[in-house]
Amino acid sequence: MSRAVQNLLMVLVGGAVLWITLVTGEVVNFVKEGLRWPLVASAAVLIGLGLAGMRRDWRERPGEHPGGGHGPGGHGHGPDGPRTAWLLCLPVLAIFAVAPPELGVFTADRTDGASTVAPPKIPVEDDDYALPPSPDPYPISVGEFMGRSFEAQIGGQVTLAGRRLVLEGFATPGKQGAWYLTRLQMSCCAADAMALKVKILDAPAPAKGSWVRVVGLWRPAGEPRGSGVYEFTAQSVSPIDKPDNPYE
Repeated sequence: MSRAVQNLLMVLVGGAVLWITLVTGEVVNFVKEGLRWPLVASAAVLIGLGLAGMRRDWRERPGEHPGGGHGPGGHGHGPDGPRTAWLLCLPVLAIFAVAPPELGVFTADRTDGASTVAPPKIPVEDDDYALPPSPDPYPISVGEFMGRSFEAQIGGQVTLAGRRLVLEGFATPGKQGAWYLTRLQMSCCAADAMALKVKILDAPAPAKGSWVRVVGLWRPAGEPRGSGVYEFTAQSVSPIDKPDNPYE
């Protein structure tokens, strides 16, 4: 690959990263929100290096004197490498026109069984992390709901009993007509996304992949203890728009 193509690719890649971080905001489809500004800084470095290389190549074009006149050797049209190398720019340019969507039902289906795996325990301060008395119903993330439910299942504090809660996520089908409220959680990027699933009871299943808000009550799991079963008895299910950041 010629230096010209390398420099152009650096500028295009940097521009594409800036486009999805600062313009469209689609960066949250690929990495956690906290990585947005490190990516912006990296993109700025790539663009700076690419532009510096272009400037250097322009000043060192063969067949030209430092003063800008052409030398006796020609007009600086020597080969810089195979023309097919420019095709490497096409995938980068595609980012500007067609950005992959966020992960969703397909990923959740491929990680089937994640709802039976205990999530990491939520932080406990002073051995007391009771939910605040208001609002009612209380909005809670799927991950926190699962963490508090698991804590109760293994004999720890019971903080969800009797509280009306609000969960939001997208619907994924289960066996024998059951369905789950699902969110995807990233540790770093989309490649390590894990599905968090809560089984919804007493409500008909919405359309697969549709985003819904469910108001209801935690249902304690039966035996054996710590089996990782997370169930929620619905009082109401209403459709919502997909959030700007679909991950937890």
